[in-house]
Amino acid sequence: MTPSPVRRRAVFLDVDGTLLQDGTRLPPSAVAAVRRARENGHLVLLSTGRGMAELRGPILDIGFDGAVTNGGAFANVGDELIVSRLMSAPEIARLAQEFEARGIHWYFQSYDRLFASPGLPAVLADRLERDRLLHTQRARAAGLDPDELEFFSVGMKTFDDDIHFSDAEVAKAVILGDDAQAVADLLAELAPDFAVVSGTIPLPEGSSGEVAPRGVNKGAAILEVLAHLGVDPVDAIGIGDNWNDAEMFEVCGTSIAMGNAEPAVQALADEVTTAIDDDGIHHAFVRHGLI
Repeated sequence: MTPSPVRRRAVFLDVDGTLLQDGTRLPPSAVAAVRRARENGHLVLLSTGRGMAELRGPILDIGFDGAVTNGGAFANVGDELIVSRLMSAPEIARLAQEFEARGIHWYFQSYDRLFASPGLPAVLADRLERDRLLHTQRARAAGLDPDELEFFSVGMKTFDDDIHFSDAEVAKAVILGDDAQAVADLLAELAPDFAVVSGTIPLPEGSSGEVAPRGVNKGAAILEVLAHLGVDPVDAIGIGDNWNDAEMFEVCGTSIAMGNAEPAVQALADEVTTAIDDDGIHHAFVRHGLI
């Protein structure tokens, strides 16, 4: 008797808080799970608010079949760009004016470039140094050599020179502010005209948010990717931990929240796996027969 073919699944993985812990660590069990699932014939794609400029190096070295990036503004399968949703020049000008007036730091994302507000690089440089110190302390407490462990940080962002900025290429804005209420108030004011999400970047103080054109979200982009791949949404699995994963949860046949997600986000998903530092991705892949 010929064995039944393996049910091919398409898995969409959020990055921060799902694949990458505290912006600094990739759980080895997650890396191994992704690679094994792909060896078993399943598709594994990223689904993140990050742009390609923030995904270079060890994250992409894991190996993926594609990525939904910039919160759904872009999506690629292999080297083919499937989705591209950009802001208009008036929208970009309005946002820059609003951010500057409130003293909030920001950066604009294009497909593969980042453009920062004047004070942001210095703020992130300070964060990078704090994260390096924490990384060293954690490694030594575990009896490990810090230099032998992969290190990531929110501060590890490479910003392009303003001379390369074009308001015809921007897809999204990310804001970071010391005053959480000021960030929340601004996002509420922008919500009628934009797609906004709060708290998507882990910060020790203050708050963050994302601002994109209306209708841009991970779920909408995932549906286009699935259509391109010829995969039924019922065979899609979405795994995430934050509010910008809500639409991904809605369109995937199986939605899984990380154990470290806040309870209200967990309630949006079909099921909850363990936390990122408790092999959450590995356990979810095992449960659904991917590995």
